[in-house]
Amino acid sequence: MDYQFYRDVTEKAVAECEIEAFGDWLSHDLGNNHSKITQLLDIIERLENQQIKREKFKGQDYCLHLNQDEVELEGLFVGFADVDELPEGTEFEEPLLVGCGLEDLKNLLLAWQDFVDS
Repeated sequence: MDYQFYRDVTEKAVAECEIEAFGDWLSHDLGNNHSKITQLLDIIERLENQQIKREKFKGQDYCLHLNQDEVELEGLFVGFADVDELPEGTEFEEPLLVGCGLEDLKNLLLAWQDFVDS
């Protein structure tokens, strides 16, 4: 998965990813929250070591569904009763569900962790 990280004018870490939802998830749901990043990396390690078969990681805007092979990112859109209530300009495909391989997510998280620590 292609990605790039940068800091905006307020010095907030921002991610842009080939799969846009992953960039939004990193930037807003995870941000620079070290405990969430570490928790996710621990879940991935347990999946890789076959200690668990699947796990769910729920954030504010997205829910991550992980198994031993792949990851699905589901948009939650909490607070909006229906699509008509979404802010103007919000692109919405029902349902928002994108995915990548477990190894891709691990590499993305490690790179994000390094970036927010710098």
